Amino acid sequence: MNVLDELNQVSILQIAEDLGLDVKRHRMVCPFHEDDTPSLVLYPHTNSFYCFGCAKTGNGISLYSEIKKMDIKSTIQEMAVEYISDFQQNKNFTKKKIPTSNLFDVAEIRRIQAKEKPTEEIHSQIYESFRDFCLQQKSNELSQKALDYLKQRGFTEKTIKEFRLFAIKDYTEVTWYLKQRFSTLDLQESGLYNQRNNLIFYSHALIIPYYREGRIVYLQGRVIGKPPEGTNRYCFLNNQPLTLFNADVLKKTKTGETVYITEGAFDCMRLVQEGKTAVSLGTANIFKREWAKLFKRVNVVFYLDNDKAGHKAAEELEKIFTHFNISCTRKNLPESYKDVNEYYTGRLGSNEQLGMF
Repeated sequence: MNVLDELNQVSILQIAEDLGLDVKRHRMVCPFHEDDTPSLVLYPHTNSFYCFGCAKTGNGISLYSEIKKMDIKSTIQEMAVEYISDFQQNKNFTKKKIPTSNLFDVAEIRRIQAKEKPTEEIHSQIYESFRDFCLQQKSNELSQKALDYLKQRGFTEKTIKEFRLFAIKDYTEVTWYLKQRFSTLDLQESGLYNQRNNLIFYSHALIIPYYREGRIVYLQGRVIGKPPEGTNRYCFLNNQPLTLFNADVLKKTKTGETVYITEGAFDCMRLVQEGKTAVSLGTANIFKREWAKLFKRVNVVFYLDNDKAGHKAAEELEKIFTHFNISCTRKNLPESYKDVNEYYTGRLGSNEQLGMF
């Protein structure tokens, strides 16, 4: 067990007591904002804390760091001296050739906090907890608005269930729940929270999950209806690499079958609803060359948005796929339609037979 392992085993109640904090029944007056009532709660089973007044959250190490106003490296070193019995006797601490940068590496802290589970596993757990809590929330006006919007876009109940779309019905409840379950570091590293420790999908309540072998590996938010001025229609995870949407279908595709590549996830979903095989790039601006190898057995049709960015992306993709000797063609939308889903909805009309959320 290394230093961080041992420090994460120290009771947060003990740490709070040693810091001189007045804890009663696992609650105390929050030291991070003006607080008249004990609004900060300590959770001994997870060695974490959360303030219901200012939303401050963290674990024993971060509590120690914040109260003593120390950087993380100094905090860990001081805590090690105080809480690890043989640490002071270990005068060869720096002679063990354990680089300080490795010992206090942020990624290492994150892995240890998650009991050595891989980063991708931690992120999937966060995304799936997010999804599960949203699905458990009671339906309300916002969820009905999301349903109505999907109806207008022409999606059937079967398609919504197949792609497991969900909505944030109460932003405050969701953000509180996640902060209670996970550390600030993990939530920010997952891309679901920004540096101000806020859930990024404040304006984007309709959530599109990206799955890989049954696990959520990415999330995309969408404004319900027309976005307000200054707000983008879509919101992507912070500092997390975008991946292909519906890529698992490629494992089931037969050699020589046609696969459509769309720009948006909704376009992909609509083609699948119409009986076609499709994956989505998420955006016209990103395509990793290594993704091309996933399409070697199939015939690719680029079916991107009818705008300058879509046309340019199709040209670039044709060059990449041709370089790898992958059969590919381009399908253009009629001039009056901007994307695939709008085209099908315009032709077939909206779907008024949905019933979910």
